[in-house]
This record gives sequence, structure tokens and C-alpha cells, in this order.
Amino acid sequence: MSETEPVVWSFFSGAMGLDLGLEAEGWRPSLAVEMEPKFCATIRNNRPDIQVVESDVADLTGAGLKKLCDVNEVDVMVGGPPCQSFSTGGNRAALNDPRGNAIFEYLRLIAETQPRLFVLENVANLVTAAARHRPIAARPGNSWNLSSYSASQSALFDIDSEFPPLEPDELSGSAIRYLLDTVIADLGYQVRFAVLDSANYGAPQKRLRFVMVGSRDGVPPEFIQPTHGTGERPLVTVADAISDLEKNPGPGALYTEITRGYFDLVPEGGNWRNLPHEVAALAMGERSLRAGGGKTGFFRRLSWDGQSPTITGKANRKGSAMCHPSESRPLSVHECARLQGFPDSWKINGSIADQYTQIGNAVPVALGKAIGATIKQPVVRGAQPDIDTMLTDAIELLRMSATNKRRRSAKEVITK
Repeated sequence: MSETEPVVWSFFSGAMGLDLGLEAEGWRPSLAVEMEPKFCATIRNNRPDIQVVESDVADLTGAGLKKLCDVNEVDVMVGGPPCQSFSTGGNRAALNDPRGNAIFEYLRLIAETQPRLFVLENVANLVTAAARHRPIAARPGNSWNLSSYSASQSALFDIDSEFPPLEPDELSGSAIRYLLDTVIADLGYQVRFAVLDSANYGAPQKRLRFVMVGSRDGVPPEFIQPTHGTGERPLVTVADAISDLEKNPGPGALYTEITRGYFDLVPEGGNWRNLPHEVAALAMGERSLRAGGGKTGFFRRLSWDGQSPTITGKANRKGSAMCHPSESRPLSVHECARLQGFPDSWKINGSIADQYTQIGNAVPVALGKAIGATIKQPVVRGAQPDIDTMLTDAIELLRMSATNKRRRSAKEVITK
């Protein structure tokens, strides 16, 4: 790295959750690129010494940014391009969505800048996403889920279906393969990637993220081992993070009187499954109630002694409720910030809705710190780490997480 302070550039910076974690390991960004004015205001208010570029990355060039910052060499570029195209809460348009293309604009800037290292962070579902999305209803067999991952592969040859077989770029996993071909073949970087659970690194939140580290000059270091949940350090709980805020949680969203009434029937750690059937039908609607999977977040109340599920940008969204463990209200802005690891001194700009969005979009600070610790390790000469092994490990972690979520949900219904 540079003999002086390393040159670190941040892209899609948002509220800087990832950057705060990196800072804790000595990687302080000197440049932050963010296109949302309100998010830029958050950066300027908290880090007035950082050069903030308020722009879409598509309008920038590596040469232009080097000239702006008066540097010849960049040590690290970090970024989490918009991920709604691949997330469970998005529309699953994949790489034919303009939001998906932000990834390739980021990769273009990496190619033009040639940093020693880069970090690409995204939703965990990136490892199973298709490069081109076809709605489930129009697929052979009309279904697909993680537990039957191979169904997408067999659908390539399904000649008995009323729908045409899936094309190769419609297969699950084709998006990450395409990205890897771009990074390794076109950029010439060696990469290491994994799906990491933020809770395993000290976040009071079970938030799975895809993280790729690319190295220009050798093999990227291995990701550091989990720091919590094994050995001497237990997982950090919701109570550890927010129990001291009960008397003064700060401003936040509200539920309607009817919704509060439903939550009054849900015990700590429970969800819609704890409601009587007739009440659940009223609360969710018969169609949602009869739907297949994906309902765990409906009327979900957190547990004091567990970890929060993924914090989202909507505190009172119907399908991803984040109800306080002991009060029938959404988590406040301050409580969400705590669960993401933001220090109390960090001021988020904008309206209450804007603040929820910035916090929900952020990378947990604890995970950012783990990434920072990872890239402090030396780069070594050697062969590119095996792609298939890394993909298998990442998909297995997703499967385990989905299985554990179902088991927890079933156990809560039995024991509550």
C-alpha cells in the first residue's frame, strides 16, 4: 500500500455504514461518490473533510476522479451498487434492470482506475440470481426456490412444459458467473468472495451479504474468521443494542390503530403464525395467507435475546415488519441505527422516511470492520481461488440460513 495514509475511494456511499467499519481498521475514505443529495448531506455533515462527488457513477471516469483528487494511485475502491434487482424485496429484474447495470459501471471505474484492491458488496441472493429474469409464472414448472436449486438447471431441458425452456442467462447463478467472467477475464483481477453473516462479526442483526475482494497484484487474502457466536464472544443481541433506549427511543414511524391491535396479539419473537387463523386472514388477506413461502416477516415482533432480521428502509412495511420486542410500534430511527452499528453521534440527514432509507440501505458497521480487517492481510502470489468451491460454500450458507429461519419460526409457534 501507499507509504503514507492509503488512498481509499468509496462509491454508492449512502450513510457510510461500510465506510465506518473500514475506518475502524485504518481505511479512511478520502473520496465518497453518491448520487442522492440527501445522502450526500449526511456524508458532508459527518465527514466534512471528505471529497464528496454528487453524481451517478455512469457520468464519471477513473481519469477524471484521479485528476479531481490529485492522485496517481488508488489503494482501495469500495462499493455496494444498488441491489434491488437481486434482493428478495426487489422486482428481480436482474442484470437487464438499470439498477443491476450499476454494478458494471462500478467495474468499469475499477478497470479505468486500477486500484490495488477493490471491494464489491451486494445482497446475498446475487449468488443465485439469473442474469435475465423470467417471472416464476412463466417458467417451466412454475416454481423455483433455494431448497431445490437444481430445478433451474433441469428447466433448461424441460420439453413437456407449456412454457419455453429457460435460456442459459435465465438460469439461477448465471448473474454471478457473468460478473466473474467480467472481473477475472476482462479486468485481470484475482478475486475471493463469500456470503457473510453480519451477526457472526458482532452485529445484532442476521444480515447476509455477498462480499467480493479483488486484487490486482496477487491472490486476495482469505476472509477473517467469525468473531462472534463461537468461542468466548457470544452473538450480540437486540437487548445489547437498544434496551437502554426504551424510555427515549426517538422519533419513528407509527402503526395504525388496527395494526397495533394485531401486534398486541403477537408475543416477543413471534409473527403472523401466532395470530388466530381468522385474525391472520383479516390482517394479511386470504391471498397472502394462502401464498407459499416468504411470509416470515408479516407481523414480526423482535426478540430481546435474539438478533434482528435484516433492517430495511421501511420500518412499517407489511411484509417485513420490525416491531419492537415489548411495545406495539415499529423500531425508531435511533433503534434501527443502533442495530446497524452507527454511533449515536452519527447524524442522518433528511426526513424520518429518508433516515430509515439510508439506515436500511447501509452495510452493518461491524461487517464493514470485518472487511477492513480482511484486506489488511497481505496479498500473495498464487493461482486464482477455485470459483466453484466459493460458489458452493456461499449457496450452502444461504440454504442453512433459510432452513434455520424456518425452524426458528416453527419453534416460536410451538413455544409461545
